[in-house]
Amino acid sequence: MTPFSLRGRLLLGSVVAIIVATFLAGVGINAISGLAVRALALSEIDEELRVLLAAVDINSSNQLFLDDTPTDPRFGIPNGGFYWQIGRNGNVELRSQSLWEQNLPWLRSRSRPRDADRATDMKGPNGSHLLAVERSISIPSASGDQIVDIVMALDNSELAPARWRFFYAMAPSLGVLSVALIAAVMAFLRYGLRPLNDLRTALMAVQERSARKITGQFPREVQPLVDDLNGLLASRETQLTQARARAGDLAHGLKTPLAALEATARILSEEGMSERAAAIQTEVSRMEAQIKRTLAQTRASLAAAHTVGVLNASADLQKIISVMRRLSVEREIEFDLVAPGEMWLAIDEADFADITGNLIDNARKWAAGRVKVRLSLLPEHEGVELLIEDDGSGLPEDAEIAFIRRGRRLDESVAGTGFGLAIAKDLVEAYDGKLTLARSGLGGLSVTVSLPMRLIKDRQAALEE
Repeated sequence: MTPFSLRGRLLLGSVVAIIVATFLAGVGINAISGLAVRALALSEIDEELRVLLAAVDINSSNQLFLDDTPTDPRFGIPNGGFYWQIGRNGNVELRSQSLWEQNLPWLRSRSRPRDADRATDMKGPNGSHLLAVERSISIPSASGDQIVDIVMALDNSELAPARWRFFYAMAPSLGVLSVALIAAVMAFLRYGLRPLNDLRTALMAVQERSARKITGQFPREVQPLVDDLNGLLASRETQLTQARARAGDLAHGLKTPLAALEATARILSEEGMSERAAAIQTEVSRMEAQIKRTLAQTRASLAAAHTVGVLNASADLQKIISVMRRLSVEREIEFDLVAPGEMWLAIDEADFADITGNLIDNARKWAAGRVKVRLSLLPEHEGVELLIEDDGSGLPEDAEIAFIRRGRRLDESVAGTGFGLAIAKDLVEAYDGKLTLARSGLGGLSVTVSLPMRLIKDRQAALEE
């Protein structure tokens, strides 16, 4: 799977989106945790501030004093991180030991009611950053009510560890969530793109000729494509059928002229012009052979375009060899057939008859006394192999497979048109097979037909079809 595939693109885009979303979620959680920790710190400050508010008073000498002091140990340690100071009219009169000889700035200058809490960030001892709250209260005294200001501050460095502990506790959850989302996206893509896999399977069935058109239920987004493909397949099949019909019409139309030429040849022969008659008869035979090959090619093209029948190749071979034995009664040729009891192939019966009939007949014509036919499965289920051998003269040392070309023959002394092998080769290649020639172990010609594995059907499938 590459980023240039549809699945790869969608997965890559989803992963990038999930990573970005997880990063933004982390930033948001970090900000929210900061606010939460700040709120907890303000709550802690407020609790200690209430202790100070309850303890502060003014004595008869008009001096501020505390009935009780906050118990947090940080107030008693210089630069301990927790600070307070109390004063009037901008003057500091009491402060925590943590401030030592330093003072905190007052927040009274801000436009807030005097009795309202004011929380802000400020500079503290040794350049530290503090979160501070100021509260003003009115305390009765001998000279009347007096406004007392109290500032309490907490070092922000006290907040950072808690904030990061919260973030580190959430980070694994974010990681697990990201992995779960990516796994969900992969599962979704697998489910969402399944119709495309189904479409590919249906197209493979058409290609392998086990179906004439694409069948199955597809989503509304894919169905128009399926309909167009089915329309294209139907149009192609129609065109091939018409082409076959035209070829048949042409062959039928040529029968009468060819018959007339044969009659002319007979008349010339009877009138003593045997050489001219033989020349005409030879060309008539060549024209008939050309017509047969054209029809075979047309049928092969049509067979490659749609579903074909299923046959028991072993049984058909037995029938063909039985016919060949009857044709070779005068020559006493021995035919050996080695084949399994049943082998079901998805091949048109007429095509299989043309392939095997032409090849076995060719072997019969050239054999000295023996023809061997073997049908078998290739090793590791790579396909089917049909081997036809004879003990004739075989291929000359300098002969090439090119003699399969139209009308090429090895020996004009043997009856035939030279198109048998060519027709067989065309039909084999129409089924994505291969026809090869070699010297036989019997001394003559060896013809090997290799057919793809997809043509093999089991008995049940063959019966159903």
